[in-house]
Parts: sequence; C-alpha cells; structure tokens
Amino acid sequence: MEAPRSMLSQAAGSAERPAAERFKRRRLGPQLLERAADPDFPDQVLVVFGGTGAVGGAAVLQMLSLFEEALRCRAPAAEVRPRILLTGRTHSEIRQFTRLLFDVHRRDHHRLPERVEGVGYRTASGVLVEMDTFSVDPRIPGLEEFDRLDRGGREQAVRRLVEGHGLDPEGPAAVRLALFERLLTEQVGHPFSGFLARYRTARGRPAPGRRFGAVVVGIPLASIAAYRLPQVEEAALLLGATPGGTGVERLKELYLAALQSDLVEVRERLADEVLAAHTTGVGGMYDEGPEGRRTIRLGFAHSALDRKLADKQAFASRLAASYAAAGIKMLVTAAAIGVDGVLIRHSPPMNPAIRRRLQDRAKEGLEVIPRADLRQRLKVYRPHRLDLLDEPHQPVKLEHGRPLVLDYTLRSGENGYFTVSNTDALYRVMRVTSASELGLLLARVALLGDDPDRPAFPGNTCYYSETDYSRQVFDLLGQPQLRRSQTRGLQPKALQDLGSAKHQAELHTLGLLILLQRLKSLHLDEIPAHVDLARFDPEAYFESHSRALTLEQVARRDPAGLARELEVLATARAEDDLRPLKSFFQADPDRQEAARRILRAVLQAAWAVPAIGSPILIERDGRRRVVAGCYAASIDRIVTHRDTFAIHLRRRFASLRGFPPAPGDAEFERFVEFHVANNGFVDLRPVAVLVTARSDEEELDGKVRVFRREAEFVDALRALPPYGYFTTSGLVALLVRLRGLSSLAHQLDLTLGSANEYRAHLPFDDRGRPLLVPGVVEAFRMVSEGLEKNTGLERLDGRWGYYLDAPLDTPPG
Repeated sequence: MEAPRSMLSQAAGSAERPAAERFKRRRLGPQLLERAADPDFPDQVLVVFGGTGAVGGAAVLQMLSLFEEALRCRAPAAEVRPRILLTGRTHSEIRQFTRLLFDVHRRDHHRLPERVEGVGYRTASGVLVEMDTFSVDPRIPGLEEFDRLDRGGREQAVRRLVEGHGLDPEGPAAVRLALFERLLTEQVGHPFSGFLARYRTARGRPAPGRRFGAVVVGIPLASIAAYRLPQVEEAALLLGATPGGTGVERLKELYLAALQSDLVEVRERLADEVLAAHTTGVGGMYDEGPEGRRTIRLGFAHSALDRKLADKQAFASRLAASYAAAGIKMLVTAAAIGVDGVLIRHSPPMNPAIRRRLQDRAKEGLEVIPRADLRQRLKVYRPHRLDLLDEPHQPVKLEHGRPLVLDYTLRSGENGYFTVSNTDALYRVMRVTSASELGLLLARVALLGDDPDRPAFPGNTCYYSETDYSRQVFDLLGQPQLRRSQTRGLQPKALQDLGSAKHQAELHTLGLLILLQRLKSLHLDEIPAHVDLARFDPEAYFESHSRALTLEQVARRDPAGLARELEVLATARAEDDLRPLKSFFQADPDRQEAARRILRAVLQAAWAVPAIGSPILIERDGRRRVVAGCYAASIDRIVTHRDTFAIHLRRRFASLRGFPPAPGDAEFERFVEFHVANNGFVDLRPVAVLVTARSDEEELDGKVRVFRREAEFVDALRALPPYGYFTTSGLVALLVRLRGLSSLAHQLDLTLGSANEYRAHLPFDDRGRPLLVPGVVEAFRMVSEGLEKNTGLERLDGRWGYYLDAPLDTPPG
C-alpha cells in the first residue's frame, strides 16, 4: 500500500530539520563505515584504564568488534593496525580478562589470538591488544601495610610517620592533618598522564605530533573514595580528624581532585577524547524532592546499618559534576551492576571487608573461625544456637567448615559475586543495563565521536538510567539451567556482596521454604538396590527426586505448622535431627548410607544461610532464639561471643536513647523487633512484624507492631498510608504476601495480551501452577513495599502494598 504523498513529503522534509529538532540518533553501522574510509582510522591507539572490569572490559570487547568490522570493510596497509591498551590493578585481574578475551576470540574466530611477546596479543584482524598493571589506590609512604596491622600496630605506624617528618605526635591535630594532606596529594602525582607518557616513549605510538585516539577510565573513582580508602580514613582519625567530620571528606576530595587535574591534562595534551564510566553510588535508587534533596530508596550495602552508601551517593554526584565541568565526558551508570561472567561449580570468595574484620579479631586473640579458613573461599560451618538477648559473655568459635560450592555464580566487576536469584531480583527492581550496552556506548564515542544529532553526552554528562537492553540479561537468566538453579533446594539464594542484609534475608527465607518442600517431597525409596556409593551423587539425587515449590502449596500452609517444620530444619545438628521431616530406614547398608549423604547435603544447605551472614530467628518456649554463623549482617558484627547480639542491641539502644534498656521495657522490645524486621534476620516465627519506621533513631511507638492473628495484620496493612514506607517479617506476613502473589498469578489471562502487565512476570510449571522463583518473588516484595526504582511508570512492575484490595462501598444509586 502506497503511503500518502503528504506523509512522504513530511518524511523527506525531516532531513532538512536542524539538529536541535531531530529526535533519532544516527545509525551505528553506516557511521562506522564512513569513519573507516578515513586513511587515519586504523592508525590510532585507544586506552582503557580499568579495562579488566565489567564496563571497562565490555568497552574493550566492543572496540575490538568495531575495529574488526571496519577492517573487513577497508583493508589498511599491512603495517598499520589499531592498538588497544588496557590496564588492571593486578596481574591476576589481567589473567582473568585474558581468559575472557581467549574465549570470545575462540568463539568468533575459531582460534586463539596470537601472542606478541612482551606486549600482548594480536587478534585475527590484526588489532594489537596490550595489557599492563595500573592502580590509583593511595599508598602513603610509611603506611603501605597499614590495613594488615592490628589497632596497636596502626597507632604505632601513624606515630612513626609523624615523627619521621619532624612533628610532635602529641601536637596540634591540624598540623598533623596538614602533613597527611600534603603526603596524599604528592603521592597521587600524575598517574594517568605519566603512564601514557611512559607508554609513548616505550612503544613509539602514537607517532610524534599525534594524540591517543581516546582514553576511557573504567576505574570506579567514587567507589574508590567510598570503599578503597580505609587506610586513609583510619589514619586520618588516628591523626586527630573528627569521625564523620569534614576532615576525612576533604582528604577524599583532595585525592580525587588530583586525579581530575591529571585527566584534564590528558584531555588537553595527550588524547582526542577522555571518557569516564562513573556511578550514582546506588544504581539510581533514590528520589529527588522539589528542592533537589535526595532520599536513598534502597541501600544495597553489606549491612542494613551501613551509612556509607548515602554518603557515597552525594559524593558521587559532586564528583560527576566537577569532572564534567572540567571537560571530561562522564558516563553516569545509574542502572548498572553488570554480569561479566558466569562461574560454574564455583566456590565464591569471602567478602573482603568481612575477611579483614575476622583477621582483626584473630589478631586480638578471638579466633572465630580457623585461621586457615581466612585464606579460603566461603565455607559452611555448623552454626551457633543462641538466645537473642540472654546469653553469658563467653567466646565462641566455629570448627572447620566445608567449601560452599554454587552450581552457578555470577560475577559483576567491582560489585562482587551473586547468586542467580540475587541478580534476577536486582535487575527487575533496579532496571539494570547490561555491561555490553554501556561498553558499546563508550566504544562508539571513543571511535566515532558523539552523535551530532542526539549527543549522548550533553554538557559532558550521560545519565544512563533504565534501559530496554536489560532484556539480554533476562534472556541469559532465563536459560533453563540458570532458572532451575533458583528452584533447587540445595543452592543458597544470596551471597554477601551488594545486597542489603534485609534483601539477603528475604531471599534466604524463600530458599528455606524451597528446601523444606523438596525434603518433604523427596522419594528416598527410589535409591537403587546395591547403589554404587563411589559414583552416587546425593545432591543430584535430591534435586531430581523431589518437587519444586509452587505458590499454591505454600499459600495453603498455616504459620504455626510451617514454623515448627522450619525450626527442625534450621536447628538440626545431625542427619537424625531431620527425622520429623523425612524418615528412611533400610536394612541395605549402602542404601542407608546413600540416604544419610542426601540428608547431610540438606544440613549443609540449611547451615549455609547463617554461614553466609544471615542469622535465623526462631521462637521456642516464648523466647527468641538465633541460629548464627561467624558474621551477622543484620547487626554488622563478627559473632565473637554468645552475647554478641545482646551487647550490640543494648549498646545501640543506650547510645540512641541515653539510658540502658530495663527488663521488660516495651520501648526496647519495639527496638529489637525493628532490627529483626528491617535489618535482615531470617524471621521464621509464626508472627507478623509490621514496621513503618525507616530508622531505629525514630520514636518507634506505633511504628513497630507485632501480630499473631492474620486478620489483625491484614487490617493494619489496609490502614497504612498509601505509598509510605513499610516492611514486614515473620511467617504470618510472608504467607499473606505469597497468597497475594498466588492470586495475582491466577489472574493471568492470555486473551488480555500485554494488559496482563506484571502478572506475566510470574512463571508457571508445565502443569499450569505458579512457581515460587526467589528472584521474581523478592522483586515483587521490594515493589510492594515501595522500594522500586522511581521511573514515573513503575506501576507497570506491580503495585504498592501486599495486593489486598479493601472492598469498595456500593455507590449511591
């Protein structure tokens, strides 16, 4: 059918419109071919600082892909080929990226890149990939080993530093801090420009009179300031800086201002373009009020008590504005955690911050776990069983553990390691981009310049928020083997990296529900007679001979009965303790041993929850009992003594209220329940805790309530002010929420097409029953509690509240 002449004339006329009125970006392919026709195109050197990270590494791979396509379309002189120089902090990071480069090159070209001795690798199309180590982490002379020392050693190191520069260690703090500022500024120097100058001298490229094509900084400068300056911060405090004061922040700003000055020098003298991948600090999870005041919507920190994230977000904003004003193109990744690798049958490392704290405790004589385990990856230990508030002050220690091995572990650059469930939930709630998308944007601007019609960096800033291209990550997470890992019973659903303690605890609660369901539905009588124990795989048998959990099954449970069964699972110390849930006896000793190995795997799965850092809370004889490992994210403490929880809660209460809690104090009870619901306990009690306070510093009367009757809890939910903050814990609250999700799933009607909206997110099994998939369920929880990312259209991902519609009054006739 021919288009009307008027429409054709409008389309033709649009080409004459000024650039300011054009709404479409240029097509990448034709723009690449046009640029490739330039004789100088192959003769360039691109540099990616931090090119081994998620976004930096993706930028390198995208640059290679663009170069390869351009070189196929235009054959340059044999001696002229592009160069990409990338850096990593350590040789280990470079080796890790090299493996990725090999795998991608083998996939695309069916062979490995050619080794160029002492330089790097040459790809099939002739692009030279060079690699070197580079770091901007601060290393103050005299304090190089600062983070490895105990408290006394750090004090002595600072004292020697001051005395070594002729100052009195007891003199004015301002004088000592001025010395430290000078040392820090001098130590930074000119790392970027100095590195590039040395490279030019050694390689003879770019040729005299020519610049580097582009310099991309994939090093997360804001994250360095927030998390990689611990020795600077602590040394400053020992020198007399005020905790939380401006002195420490001034040191960070001096450090990053020096880096900014150096990058400006690179842009002015050495490179055609300088781009930096930056971050908002919280993945865009904040709101802006009418006056520009920002409120963190969801803090992804190692503990719910971690205040650093809000400071990091504000600092990151100032940093981005400052660098952009200096002419550096800032890619602000407001929605990125990235998936730069999937590790199979992998044992993730312990979170570095937790490892350091365990090492510090060991140096103080409190060896919470065996010292040898501190150098290993995550392990599973038989946990402690403690009374939450009534224990003697006795030291505790865990015995040797067994490695925690995940079927699939997702790696995400600086953010660390994730389970599939963890990643699925975060991507759904944060509307996260893929690293490939961000890398392609950086590569395109580095090679071709910014889009002349629709610049990606107006004012030198690209605020890259929610995106359509995250579908590539969802397609990856939806691959059958990854989706199955979410519904398996023996796999933990969250790790210690990048996730609030509350978020981790909710995922672990769902994981324990799945583990319980699979254990109860397990068919042990199908273990073959005369089973070959040498080849028997108890984990595989458990998953293949048990059933996945559906929302319908859990929705039918009553809180009291479910609490009793989960208590058996959470507190079991040996295989025989699981008999109330699964009993099996055979005269055949091999079949009996096979069954014991299966139950031992179940024990390890239950123990993994506190071992990773989420304490489990149960109720026994009217008392709150805790199942805990060596670290408790809910209170952000290493569990060194039996009364660690009690000491922390009482001390924090006293510090905030100005007086210690009295026995039976109702205010202290509300305070404790706030921490249980808001800060990340796996609450398996048959109660519903409803919290509307954001902080334990608030007056909690009326903002923390505990219900034992579902009807009363539901009435309280319906009475909440719409779109206000709230959170819950306990099995009564969990079952109400899951029943709501189950009813939503059954509203799915294919005849309505896309009008089903968020109901289509809930997956079904082959019998048409909605499955409990932790990543999906946890995303719905965050949306329903008002923790979703603010896009202005977030209602499409679910509604606030636990899907309890109060009956409407019939309007008057």
